[in-house]
Amino acid sequence: MLKPGAHIPPHTGVTNTRAIIHLPLVVPPGCEFRVGGETRAWTEGEAFAFDDTIEHEAVNRSGENRLVLIFDVWNPHLSERECELLTEFYAMQK
Repeated sequence: MLKPGAHIPPHTGVTNTRAIIHLPLVVPPGCEFRVGGETRAWTEGEAFAFDDTIEHEAVNRSGENRLVLIFDVWNPHLSERECELLTEFYAMQK
C-alpha cells in the first residue's frame, strides 16, 4: 500500500535472478510508476513484470491509498537447475 502523497524514491534491487510482478488492485488517479526511462500510470487488474535491478520509483499524488499486490518470480531466462542452485544458496544464507 502506498499512502496518499507518498513517494518511494528511485532505487534498484540487488539481483536479476528474479522478476518483480505488480498487480494494481486499487489505483486512484495521480499514481505513477517509473522503471528506467519509462513512466506509466497504473491500470487496475493489469499486471506487469520488471527487472528491479533497473532503477525504479513510485509516487501517489492522490488523496487515497494505492494498493498493489507485489510478488517475485524466477527470472524466466534461468534454467530449472539454476533455480535449484539459487534456492540452495539462499537457504544457506539464513
